[in-house]
Amino acid sequence: MSERNYWQRMRRRQMSRRALLRASGRAGVGATGLALVGCGDDDDSQQAVSQSTAQPQQQSTQQQAQQPQSAQPQAQQPQSAEQQAAQADQQEQTVADAEEQQAAVSSIVRGGELTFSTPAATHDYFDPGRGVFGPTQFWMGFYMNYLIRYRNKEQDVAEPDIASLPEIPDDETYIFSIDQGARFWDQYPTEGGRLVTAEDIHVNYQRQIDAVDATGADDGTFLGSGAFRRTSSMEVPDETTWVARTDGPDATWIGVPLRPFSWITSPEAISEFGDRWRDEAGNVELSSGTGMFIPHSYDPDIGISMSRNPNYWKMGVDGQPLPYYDELTLANMEDATTIEAAYRGREILNGRFPLSTLQAEGILEDFPDHSNGQIAFGFTIITLANYNADWPGEDGLGNPWVDRRFAQALHVAVDPYLMIDTVYLGSGKPTGLHDTPWYSSYWAIPEEELLQTPGYRPDRDADIAEARALLDASGYDKSRGLRMIAPDIWEGTYPGVLETEIGMYREALDLEVEFDVQPYTVILQRFVDGTYPGSGPQWGNPPAELDPTAPYNDFFTPEGSVNTLYYDYEPMAEIARTMRRTLDKEARLEMSHTAQRILLGTHPDHGLDGITTIPGVMNGISPVLWWPFVHHSEDTLQFAHASHRYDETWIDVNHPDYPA
Repeated sequence: MSERNYWQRMRRRQMSRRALLRASGRAGVGATGLALVGCGDDDDSQQAVSQSTAQPQQQSTQQQAQQPQSAQPQAQQPQSAEQQAAQADQQEQTVADAEEQQAAVSSIVRGGELTFSTPAATHDYFDPGRGVFGPTQFWMGFYMNYLIRYRNKEQDVAEPDIASLPEIPDDETYIFSIDQGARFWDQYPTEGGRLVTAEDIHVNYQRQIDAVDATGADDGTFLGSGAFRRTSSMEVPDETTWVARTDGPDATWIGVPLRPFSWITSPEAISEFGDRWRDEAGNVELSSGTGMFIPHSYDPDIGISMSRNPNYWKMGVDGQPLPYYDELTLANMEDATTIEAAYRGREILNGRFPLSTLQAEGILEDFPDHSNGQIAFGFTIITLANYNADWPGEDGLGNPWVDRRFAQALHVAVDPYLMIDTVYLGSGKPTGLHDTPWYSSYWAIPEEELLQTPGYRPDRDADIAEARALLDASGYDKSRGLRMIAPDIWEGTYPGVLETEIGMYREALDLEVEFDVQPYTVILQRFVDGTYPGSGPQWGNPPAELDPTAPYNDFFTPEGSVNTLYYDYEPMAEIARTMRRTLDKEARLEMSHTAQRILLGTHPDHGLDGITTIPGVMNGISPVLWWPFVHHSEDTLQFAHASHRYDETWIDVNHPDYPA
């Protein structure tokens, strides 16, 4: 039997988030019962893209649930021949499992340095409650922990992290046991590395709920606050028990501890650092966490470096603390050619975005023994519109996006196929909405329907004709031109992409578009101020979870925590609120499809009244390569926020190709 098969069989203490919702007290299932629920039905599987040559999983023995033995009846009946044979097979399998585990453990080598490329300047805050940029969250996954975490996001499978999977005695109560042995770092302000308590969890959640700065003033940089405010009350019965309650059934709540923004930091750091986290955004020394690495340097021109936490509380299969490797470096690299050269020269050991498929194929031709896979690039390319009627527009002549015909004209004018070719060299697919990208195959509207939707049709002439008619109907004076905003790293990563977009709008609408190129910090402030001027295709954040129930409430209700583009359409808001109260998955699916048709302007009862402020364009399919001496789980090949899954990675430092 292969080592890989062994590790696959050991994935027993995991379950789908939807199964977690089902496995509540309604069926008389308590905390012990939850640990025995399987990984979900066939409908729980949502693998994004096929993966190849993925390495075996090294799962902590602390995270392997043991199946309890059933009580033996007082008077046992004689076993049949079939039963005896089955029992013999089971015993033989148990012996084989033990042998395979020993073989897997003996193969692990400790030490070494794991290296990645990263766009280090694309960073907002090292504050675990404020940091939302994708690169920053990827870095944090190495040095912070969740309450519970995703084992596999595409498949919607959760597992313990700081706490065990919760007991759910009723539709409104979640009971977490802080029983995994989590400890804060042995450094300021938590010298001694004390244990995490239930009160620490309470403080972290209350900070997000309050969303205020050190003076008590509302602080708009806590973009995840709306999700945390779904918690109507909290209780700390003892040091290891934290209870969260919702105001009525809420299908979105279990996603809160799993989502970005949900890292757990120390109350000492919250008290000591306060607004310095916001005002000294590049100071990684202010970090305070529980994770397997401790960051010690950050420079946007160089990258970020971390060293192994010698007192990490999770154990490897060899009985020693994780991680297996000693150092972690994420070097600042943004250009695909630079990344390819660095990978070939072993300056980085993992090659990924923005490597193109053609580059990856070239590398594999030269290094056929290298491991590789591919994932949906989770950062959906989106455009954005600002529906704020009180904003006078970038030229002071009025906000043109308020007229939904103008907004739809700009959306339909975008050519997703041109953008796929320009950005991903043809390796991608159109995506209708950022919260239901194409790889969310269960929730997204059928692909054949999307390809008949204006803005996504292969018939470019039809889209151009419709876009021009919409712009004419809006009465927009084309002599005004249009000034939108674009991230500097977008143009920096794909030189010339903005000229391509300018030509695209000129061809479709005979409209001259100009881009104000700015860093993300400026762009984020325009969101907060309500003065965002709209954008052409650019990166967006990946969905926090595949089920769009929560994002619909965050983006498309007036009270939504990230409704910074002033979307306000009551029929859509009512769908979002109803989805939140509905636990039945099939009912939520039907509502989701209705919502997508409203947001895309194809629902016959709503027309363009409810079109989204955040239409999608496309997602890429990103190649991933790694040197053969790097061994990591297939669960690292996920569309976003999977860096915590590198805790089981190990490096064969004795391999002849490992850089000395």
